[in-house]
Amino acid sequence: MTYHLDEEALLDRLKGLLQIKTVNGDAGVVTPESPLGTGINEAINYVLDLGNSWGFKTKNCDGYCGYIEMGAGKEMVAVITHLDTVAVGDDWTVLPFDLTIDGDKLFGRGVLDDKGPAMVSLFALKALKDANISINKRIRLIVGGDEEGGDWACMNRYKATEEVPKYSFTPDSSYPVIFAEKGIMNVIFEKDLDASTPTLEFESGKQINSVPDYARAHVAGQSYESRGKSAHASEPEKGDNALIKLGQVLRATGLKHPILDLLEIATPEGFGINLSDEVSGELTLNPAIVQVNSKKAIFRCDIRYPVTFNSSEICDMIVQATNQLGFSFEMDHDSPPLHVDKESFLVKSLQKTYEEYTGDTTGPVVSGGGTYARAFENAVAFGSVFPGEESTCHKTDEFWSRESMKKNFDIITRALEVLAQ
Repeated sequence: MTYHLDEEALLDRLKGLLQIKTVNGDAGVVTPESPLGTGINEAINYVLDLGNSWGFKTKNCDGYCGYIEMGAGKEMVAVITHLDTVAVGDDWTVLPFDLTIDGDKLFGRGVLDDKGPAMVSLFALKALKDANISINKRIRLIVGGDEEGGDWACMNRYKATEEVPKYSFTPDSSYPVIFAEKGIMNVIFEKDLDASTPTLEFESGKQINSVPDYARAHVAGQSYESRGKSAHASEPEKGDNALIKLGQVLRATGLKHPILDLLEIATPEGFGINLSDEVSGELTLNPAIVQVNSKKAIFRCDIRYPVTFNSSEICDMIVQATNQLGFSFEMDHDSPPLHVDKESFLVKSLQKTYEEYTGDTTGPVVSGGGTYARAFENAVAFGSVFPGEESTCHKTDEFWSRESMKKNFDIITRALEVLAQ
C-alpha cells in the first residue's frame, strides 16, 4: 500500500532538529542529566516529545539515548538511528546547523548522517499508526547520542536496562541490504622527542573516522598549510588527505623528523597489512590525526579490516613494519566485523522490500562503514543512500536529496511493517 507522508511537516521538524548542535564531543555542557552534552540530550528530547505528541510510548535513557515505541506484542523490532554528528569542518557555503533547501537538495550537518533518516523513521511509525496496519510485534525507534565517537556509550547504556530487538536495521549507510561490515580499528602511535629532533609544530585532523581536510605546520620560522577534501574513513579513496599532503611537502623541504618517516609508510602496503578476503574485499587505512610539538609526536589512524581477519593479527603486522621507527603502538578501539547470513529472515525480508520498490536485484552487499547494526544480534544496515547517489556523510556542505528522502520513507515504512508481522 501507499503510505502518507506530510513532507512539509517532516521538513519543519527536521529543521528544528538540525538547529540543535550535537557534535560528538562538543555538544554543550556535560551534566548528570546530559552526560554527552546538553545538545545531545536536547535533541533526544526533541524527538521523543514529537513521538509522545503522536501517542507513542517514549523513554529517555539518562541522556545517552531514547526510544519511541508503537504497537503491542511479545516481540519487538527496531530501527536504530543516531542524533550526534561529526564536527563541521571548514568552507561551508550554508549554515551547518540549520536546514537549507536548494531545489532537490537539503543541506545541514546531520541531514543525511543521521538526523534526517531518524526523522524519516519517526514519520514512518506515524504512517503505520495512521494506516491502522495490523502487526504482531512492537516497533521501536531507538535514537542514540554517541555513534560518531566510537565508544557507543549510548548503546551500552541502552543494553544495560532495555529490551534487545528480535530484528533491527539502521538507515545509516546505503542500499541494498548490507549483510557484512568490516572490522574497525583505531590505532595510536606515540613518540617522545628530545632536543636532537628539529622542533616541529604539526596539527591535522579532528575526527578519526573522517579524512582530514586541513593541516598546518610551523618549523624553522616558516608556516605551512595544506587543504584537502573530507570523506568518510570507510572510503578514504574518495577524499584528499591534507595530513599526508602536508607531510610530503615538509619532506620535500629536506626536514628530517620521525613523524615524517612514519607518515611516509602510512599505507596498507607500508604497514604490512595489505589484506583482503572474498566476503568483504580489501582493508582500508585512513591516516586521521597528527599532533606534534617539541616534546611529543602522536599519530592516529582508522583501519577497516576484512571480516575473516582479527585485530590482534593486524596489530602484530603493524608493529613488525613500524617498530624500527621508535614509536610506541596501541590499539585503543576495536569493533569486530559484522556478518549476518544472506539467507536469514532479516536479510531476505529487507532485500525483498528493497527489490520490490526499486527493481534493483543486485543483492546484499558489504560495507566498510561501522553502523549501529553491530550493537545487536540480528541487525544490519539498510539505507539511506541509493546506488549511484553521492554520499555526503562527514563532508562539507552535507546534503540529502529530497527525492531520496521520500523514497527512504516508503522503504523504511514497508520494511518495518514486514518485520513486525
